[in-house]
Amino acid sequence: MPSEDVKGENVMGKWRRTAAQALCGVLALGLLSGCGKSKPADPVGLTVWHYYNGAQQQIFNQLVDEFNETIGAEQGVVVEAHSYGGVNELTEKVQDAAYGKVGADSPPDMFAAYSDTAWELNRAGMVADISPYLTEEERERYVPAYLSEGEFIGDELKIFPVAKSTEALFLNKTAWDEFAAATGADEGDLATWEGLAALAEDYYNWTDSLTPGVLDDGAAFFGRDAFANYIILGSYQLGVELFRVEDGAVTIQVDRDVMRRLWDNYYVPYLKGYYAAYGNFRSDDVRSGEIIACVGSTSSATYFPAVISRDDGSTSPIEGAVYPLPNFEGTSPVAVQQGAGMVVARSTEERERAAVAFLKWFTEPAQNLRFSASSGYLPVTVEASDTEAVLAAAEASGMNMTSFLSDCLRTGVDMTKTYTLYTSRPFANGYDARQVAEYSMWDKAKADRTAVLELMAAGISRDAAVAQYDTEENFSAWLADFQAELEAVVR
Repeated sequence: MPSEDVKGENVMGKWRRTAAQALCGVLALGLLSGCGKSKPADPVGLTVWHYYNGAQQQIFNQLVDEFNETIGAEQGVVVEAHSYGGVNELTEKVQDAAYGKVGADSPPDMFAAYSDTAWELNRAGMVADISPYLTEEERERYVPAYLSEGEFIGDELKIFPVAKSTEALFLNKTAWDEFAAATGADEGDLATWEGLAALAEDYYNWTDSLTPGVLDDGAAFFGRDAFANYIILGSYQLGVELFRVEDGAVTIQVDRDVMRRLWDNYYVPYLKGYYAAYGNFRSDDVRSGEIIACVGSTSSATYFPAVISRDDGSTSPIEGAVYPLPNFEGTSPVAVQQGAGMVVARSTEERERAAVAFLKWFTEPAQNLRFSASSGYLPVTVEASDTEAVLAAAEASGMNMTSFLSDCLRTGVDMTKTYTLYTSRPFANGYDARQVAEYSMWDKAKADRTAVLELMAAGISRDAAVAQYDTEENFSAWLADFQAELEAVVR
């Protein structure tokens, strides 16, 4: 049995008691009666917390039930799954449970987490090292980059990869075709951030021309989710790693020239009305017709709309298209490696081994491919990382995969082979630092765009209003604030 330090002792008692509570409900449902075999004398009941919703939650639950009724029944392991809405809510629930917050649920045996959360809980002695439960042959089955993300403490493996994603460019092709036919817009310009910004300006001017007599009434072209990825990956791609981590210690590297290029290709187009953000997600803005292009996670493909629903009540069907993530001109392609892995709570060897047994079964190609085909997540094993294999799995299971989802999976899998996949290494207060990267420039762009619109409403021309904010002084002030916020967080 792994040793327990005093710091985590009371919390570990909670981790273990979860099993008995979960098992009572599972036994009542008769889930251990499969295969006609006698039930093991002392079955192990495990809970897993995740953030999957919709089709993702449905296929995850189906696979959990299948495990319980087959391999789990044979090995005396029962898994009970709980969804907590989104990553942030799940993280809060896990932290509350782990630290014994009053009113919190008992902690789970497994939970989905990004490396920052896993690193924090590992410092408190709550995360199991699962490397002893994987043979070298088993490790070789997984995409190396996915395993290495969980190896932030020497050779110990703290996160088990189960489903990954990257980012792609999603397009309302119906609207694009109309725009391209009228203006000669070239889809090749979608490959770079500079080209995208130029297209967005042309789109604004074209849509403005459709309302004669009304000045500066153009429509926004583009928006993006997970803005921190733009800042962190963009800085890395342009030669400066924003968060350089060595042995858990972070150095903040804010380069003025790099940040200026990021500013010019997001803040400036946003200030001018070429980019926008209205709903909770940019796919919501595509659905409402506010924008026609967005960058989002490949795992969000199931949410991309097939119909536009406007404020006036009118609707119209659209065709979607998927393109690789844009890059900065003159750079090698880089994309984010994301998708939370599963963390196993530090407990007894029996419980940890049982949890890993479930995770290994879940990520075997047969199951991994079915999950990918239904959820939009990318497979994590080398064998399963093949687009045609995913599509074949979907066909074999009778799933009616949309052409958009299949294109998204194809694009995502291809990107894992042609792009450098980047993920930040964890460090103390890494989540808070990422939040600064998420909101600093984004909030500034939104606030200044609102100010521009107010000036325009007061009778000032759009160019004159924009000129008040598109200045070197404004950029310098933001940059100083951004660097100061980051340094305050990690100090």
